[in-house]
Amino acid sequence: MTKEAIGRSMEIIVLGAGTAIPAIGRSPAGYLIRGGDTDIVLDMGSGTLSRLHTIGKSYREIDNIFISHFHSDHVLDLIMLLQANNATPGWTRVTTLRIMGCSGLKKFIDSVFLLFDGTVPENYQLDIVELGPGRHSFPGFQLEAALTRHTSNSLAIRLEIEDRIIVYTGDAVECDELITLARQANILICECSFLAGFETTDHFSADGCGRLAHKADAKRLILTHLYPETDDETALLQAQNQFKGEIIVARDNLVLDT
Repeated sequence: MTKEAIGRSMEIIVLGAGTAIPAIGRSPAGYLIRGGDTDIVLDMGSGTLSRLHTIGKSYREIDNIFISHFHSDHVLDLIMLLQANNATPGWTRVTTLRIMGCSGLKKFIDSVFLLFDGTVPENYQLDIVELGPGRHSFPGFQLEAALTRHTSNSLAIRLEIEDRIIVYTGDAVECDELITLARQANILICECSFLAGFETTDHFSADGCGRLAHKADAKRLILTHLYPETDDETALLQAQNQFKGEIIVARDNLVLDT
């Protein structure tokens, strides 16, 4: 497992650094944030539960999930988790599962219940929290959300745990809201779908990731959500042209300490 030392207080594990398009070393989106007594899973693309298991994190221990938007590469294993919570021989989940996310989350989960037998909680409660832009407080962490313009309701979040700030853009475009959200982040996890010059209206390109990190005065920039045709080295160079801080191009199983 690759390990980058950036500090001591918080651990971030990239479970999926890719998209819906199959690529070696880049699975659909998923991230585990460990800080203090708080664990939060950011997005749950297909295979997230298996990759959590590989690093020794049991799905039974997941209590906080954030869903940025409802594209399949960000949500499919949420369905699997709901089923596993009911269907594990010899184990009954009784602790509350909090699922936070963009507007429409309650309707989305109700649709999951209708489509997938065995997903309605049997012995535990769901705490479904639809987040609007702005600040929100939870036990163990503070959260700030902003719209990303990838879809009409897609969200980025700023997590403040103890004295560390982690910002996750989800899928996004360059916009002033993200500059404000990412201000002085210890780690900015920014989607980097394409290289500069690729025509896109709903994703970041590598140079835009660098501009965001520079304007927000972030300390570290993590490039993630790369499509297979997006070359790592070129993406890194294009981001470096805009941001002079440390930049890491993510792959599955990257571990960051901050």
